Amino acid sequence: MSFQALASQLRTVDTQAINISFEESSFARKIGKVLHELRKQRKLSLNDLAGLSGVSRSMLSQIETGRSVPSVMILCKIAQTFDVPISLFLKNESDEPPTLISAEETPLLISAQGKCAWRQLTSKKKGNKIGFYEITLNPGGIKTVEPYPPETKANIVVNSGSVVVAFGNLRYPLSEGDVLEFSASVSHSYINPENKQALLYLVLQFQYPSDTPTD
Repeated sequence: MSFQALASQLRTVDTQAINISFEESSFARKIGKVLHELRKQRKLSLNDLAGLSGVSRSMLSQIETGRSVPSVMILCKIAQTFDVPISLFLKNESDEPPTLISAEETPLLISAQGKCAWRQLTSKKKGNKIGFYEITLNPGGIKTVEPYPPETKANIVVNSGSVVVAFGNLRYPLSEGDVLEFSASVSHSYINPENKQALLYLVLQFQYPSDTPTD
């Protein structure tokens, strides 16, 4: 065999090894991400999970950080502990079909005074960690929001008009195009102080998957 042919074969083997390593690493990270989210959702420490599943803490840590691909037996133990199908760890996000949300599923809600209207723009299925809302405030309109679960983060952007975001005695005036990031775990209000309508978009990021709709 010539030197060139041997070198070509070695390059092919090296490339295959790199591809396999990359695929395994991607697979490991996917499983680790699911495991981490399940563990945080159930508020379990690695030690707690080790005691419940019979899988060592060190192995669980390696799986969660994507440093190890678990055997089928270990993955079965973990899935049984969380009472979820093993396929949950293997599912590709790209395999999920688009979700059509009908107008009936996210109706426009109008306040008693008729000065505020809001609509959820994400599905209300259990387990969502993101909430997306459209809020319309007529002149003088006020939308008061009760505290969301602990560690919920919010981003509000003013699409048109202006708004004041109030936290107790604190006031944050926002103009068109402004964005405010804040903790939504405290009561707050959106106030339209102008004589024209304001259109806002709100994104909520929950630390843990939500169990109930968040209208």
